[in-house]
Amino acid sequence: MECPQCNVDMTELTIGTGQLVNRCPSCTGVWIDVADLNRVLLHNNLPGLESMGGRANIEEMAGQCPVDLVDLVVIEGGKKSDPLRYDSCEACGGIWLEADAGVDAETGDEAAEQMVEFFREYAKSSSHRA
Repeated sequence: MECPQCNVDMTELTIGTGQLVNRCPSCTGVWIDVADLNRVLLHNNLPGLESMGGRANIEEMAGQCPVDLVDLVVIEGGKKSDPLRYDSCEACGGIWLEADAGVDAETGDEAAEQMVEFFREYAKSSSHRA
């Protein structure tokens, strides 16, 4: 699977609970299937992704889905002046988190912890959106 940002082959990492994450060795961004992400979130007492809200920023280019080769959609949540963001594929629901989202892990379990922290903040800031 190729990185949607760098177009290099990503490395597959396994989370201890059985989910898979693909990590780019160049930019350190991660790709995860939405079902796997929801399992990680629910395992950590967070709501599923569909419950977190957010808005599509259709004016911003995001790259291509490494699974379906369609354009990714930028999803923003939280404050309009400083939104938290991730990219999503409308076809397969896969999620891309860039390293600047705080996900730059070396292992699957580290990636899961960092994704949980990102989405914990995302859910908190989206529920208090100004």
